[in-house]
Amino acid sequence: MKRQPLFAILFFLLLNLSLALSLVFGAEKLSPLVLIGKGTKFQNIILWKIRLPRCLLVLVTGLLLGASGAVFQLFFRNPLAEPGIMGISSGATLGAVIATVILAGRTLPGALEPVFKFISPINLCAFLGALAAGFFVTALAFSRAGKASSVMLLLCGTALGTLYSAISSAILLTSNKELHSIYTWILGSFNGRGWKELIFIAIPATLSIIIAFAVARPLDLLTCGEKTASTLGVEVDRIRIWVLICGALAVSCAVCAGGTIGFVGLIAPHIVRKLTGPKSRTLIPYSMMFGAVLLLLSDTIARTAIAPGELPAGIITSILGVPFFISLCLTKKNS
Repeated sequence: MKRQPLFAILFFLLLNLSLALSLVFGAEKLSPLVLIGKGTKFQNIILWKIRLPRCLLVLVTGLLLGASGAVFQLFFRNPLAEPGIMGISSGATLGAVIATVILAGRTLPGALEPVFKFISPINLCAFLGALAAGFFVTALAFSRAGKASSVMLLLCGTALGTLYSAISSAILLTSNKELHSIYTWILGSFNGRGWKELIFIAIPATLSIIIAFAVARPLDLLTCGEKTASTLGVEVDRIRIWVLICGALAVSCAVCAGGTIGFVGLIAPHIVRKLTGPKSRTLIPYSMMFGAVLLLLSDTIARTAIAPGELPAGIITSILGVPFFISLCLTKKNS
């Protein structure tokens, strides 16, 4: 307990440092003085019009992925659990693919122009696709009662995610338009994104984070098992619903913001658990901060590695996440 304030300060400093680095570095390197208003006019335009909204969007996405990853790992009592297991990311990609193919070469009806003035139709369809995938897998999982519903959730999420990916691939094979933009979406990229996406996801993102903190204490009780938690007054089925809503909203916002970003929800909670312990009161907030740090640094590397070109941030998180996942599996096998 005595070390908790130190960890809070450490994660806060890491978050601010990673945000500052993300604001300064990119295809156009800015002077650190621009952060205190001492940059040139050109640098200030880059900072306020391009770099700042993108970095804030990346930060919020990292917070969401870290929070949902922590909630899922607490609920399933499994360090390998993460939001992608529900197939939500694949559902979002399917929504984006459908929107891209339908809208290719077409103009939007005049009545819809005010709606899409604030968010692109592709982002909106991706958001709706993610929500639909989340609620669909939830309905299937609850076709089995009790503990079996949690197992059913994992199995259905994996199966449906594969199905959504297969449908997306089939659609793309029959259309040769906008393949590059969809491919970039699948890999996960924040290129060209900013204030519009940030404003669009603000409300559902806030709801997701509120739910994550609201279910924290019951999730601690669930570590003793569902039967024990029930005897202590935890309504397990209701908590399961809130956990799924939290994950669906968080991943929906994340894919709307930057496409399919993998492994952040897996890595952040696991590292935080090793440092601060498994209690939800520290795991959830610290996972949020570390998820934001991880994604900010990944996006910074993506923007600078082949400058003036840009890599999708999802490639960087995958490069970090795959060996981490394999080592985690081997560690669990040998323990």
